[in-house]
Amino acid sequence: MSLAKACETSGFSVATLSLIENGIKPLDPLDIMILGRIYELPNDTWKREVRRAEYASNERASGESKQRLNAPEDVDKSYLEAVTLYALGTDMLPRFVHTPEYRISATTLGCPTYPGDSPASTAERHAGWIRRLASTKGSSMTVEVLVTEDAVRRVVGNPTITNAALVQLVHLSEIEHFKVQVIEREFCLDARLESSYMHLTFPHRQHDDVVYIERSGSGRYIEDPAVCQLVQQSFKALQRSALTPTLSVELIAEVASSLAFDLSR
Repeated sequence: MSLAKACETSGFSVATLSLIENGIKPLDPLDIMILGRIYELPNDTWKREVRRAEYASNERASGESKQRLNAPEDVDKSYLEAVTLYALGTDMLPRFVHTPEYRISATTLGCPTYPGDSPASTAERHAGWIRRLASTKGSSMTVEVLVTEDAVRRVVGNPTITNAALVQLVHLSEIEHFKVQVIEREFCLDARLESSYMHLTFPHRQHDDVVYIERSGSGRYIEDPAVCQLVQQSFKALQRSALTPTLSVELIAEVASSLAFDLSR
């Protein structure tokens, strides 16, 4: 059954059903009863799921459950499954290339976070991401990053923390399937770039493309195929206007060196 047909029959919007499919919107018992009827599930199957949903619903209502579904947490897991990742950072480096110290400092500047974003868990996820990206054993992930000159030059936390994040970005650029480009300040003013985002594509059919938009203090998903396509087209247009990868890495290294020099003084 197509998504459009399922939405027409159930009365759900496309966005709601997509959120349910991707595990972002919790299932209420009534949702399961409706979907069980539409997909013609056996009675014992959907009734069992209703009982589970009732328990989860009560836990959420009581406020005792420590589990919280939100976009920033979910995107950290999603980019470990993606095969292609396009990222644009306007005021800070993109979320997934934050060093643990950079991310912790970024939260004080309004970067979206969540209760589990402790230093230890942040460092563990970051290390796993770097290992996967740097793996020479048939890594199928392609990463293309656009970052504004202002984001590169912005000191987050202190010069030492920002220097470490920029040096890491330079090292990542040495990986064959990782590319970073800098958009010069003059072009940013003309283009009025405001929001950072990540566009992820996945290898399996049941997971559509997703765009994760990050603004000060909030993060959200967009899964509409038309929007995802427009974002990708815009990303490619920005790439053509950015510095080449070689010049971009030279600029990032230059800024990192200036921060190290200031610290030594």
